[in-house]
Amino acid sequence: MIMEPLVSVIVPTKDRQDRLAAALESVAAQTLCDPGSPHRVEVVVVNDGGASVEDVVENAGLDEVKLIESPTSHGHAGARNSGIEAADGRYLAFLDDDDLYLPGHLESAVAALREADLVYAYCRTSVRRVEPGEEPLHAKAFFDVEFDAGLLLVGNYIPTSTIVCRNDPAARFDPSIPVLVDWELLLRLVHGHGWRAATTARPTVVYHRVPEQNSDTVDATRIVAGHDKYRKGYPALLDRWPVPEGSPIEVLRKHMTDFNDICHERLVRGEELPHFLYEQAFQVLHAAHAGRIDPAEVPARLIAALG
Repeated sequence: MIMEPLVSVIVPTKDRQDRLAAALESVAAQTLCDPGSPHRVEVVVVNDGGASVEDVVENAGLDEVKLIESPTSHGHAGARNSGIEAADGRYLAFLDDDDLYLPGHLESAVAALREADLVYAYCRTSVRRVEPGEEPLHAKAFFDVEFDAGLLLVGNYIPTSTIVCRNDPAARFDPSIPVLVDWELLLRLVHGHGWRAATTARPTVVYHRVPEQNSDTVDATRIVAGHDKYRKGYPALLDRWPVPEGSPIEVLRKHMTDFNDICHERLVRGEELPHFLYEQAFQVLHAAHAGRIDPAEVPARLIAALG
């Protein structure tokens, strides 16, 4: 009898062959993928309407890889769902093609799943490309946050590439929303299905936030349009998960909504926003939620993050 894979790693990709190669190399370096490991790990690569990645997959050094070729793009939610549908593993792990696993990521996550339905690792956020096997000493720790279901109702602090969860029909992304599909999934699993979530409290993922060159009009227009989707998507998602009016969480939500509008106005005027702005803004919200600062200070601190 053939045992089911312990973990299925879902890797969506589109026209980033070099980054995909690095991501897959970081999976192959996991201890669960060692030749002597008693466990099976399968990788499901979903090519979401991009150029062929067949050569990249064949040279990845992985024992079990499924490649799904989609002739057209179905977006973040659709691509991940295609991978999930093809996955046979007991657990699902996610890895964006421009991120990396650090050694021991899958092993520590699977161990934590003995007492949880979904776990996430801490991550290191890097402004430059980290190579597989490189120690990201320069990378910042923005999302090293213990799980807090209330804080999740304010904003997302769990990047998709850090998540490992049960392979369950509920674990599907919502393709009907244009943005924040990762946060929507987490809210639905935790607050809708009662999933137990926890963190491994180990920094085992590199989350790349490499600055783009945004000097031309096309890039500027794209950035404004992208932020506008986020600005409108944030309150729309909050409406799905209402909280009591005037509650501390509702107050923080309003502060963030107002801040998003201010940021959008600056972008429309042609101003650039600081890199890591969301991460810094979330740290302010986290501090207020944890009682480390007075919530009345939040608006001023958010504005200060703009520089």
